[in-house]
Amino acid sequence: MRPIKIKAPLALAALSMIMLTACGKSNSQASKKQEFSWSTSAEISTIDMSKASDTVSFDQLRNTMEGLYRIGKNGKLMPALATSSTVSKDGKTYTFTLRKSK
Repeated sequence: MRPIKIKAPLALAALSMIMLTACGKSNSQASKKQEFSWSTSAEISTIDMSKASDTVSFDQLRNTMEGLYRIGKNGKLMPALATSSTVSKDGKTYTFTLRKSK
């Protein structure tokens, strides 16, 4: 058998598999399960913000915790967890209104 006679059927079979895969039934409902995988260069030592002292823990906290405010465009503060805040007349008491959770 010549090499061209072997390559043509193999190419046709590969092309058919690609086309049939593209025509497969798609899942019309979005999956309710949400999963996030993350690897680090070392073990996460703590998830307590007050005890974090290493880069790995700070990276984990920065990616999983949300503050009262975040820095938006042009360096301006934008509400994150807090929807509003008030400061007492003496400047010692801050009251934050938090957004509803989902």
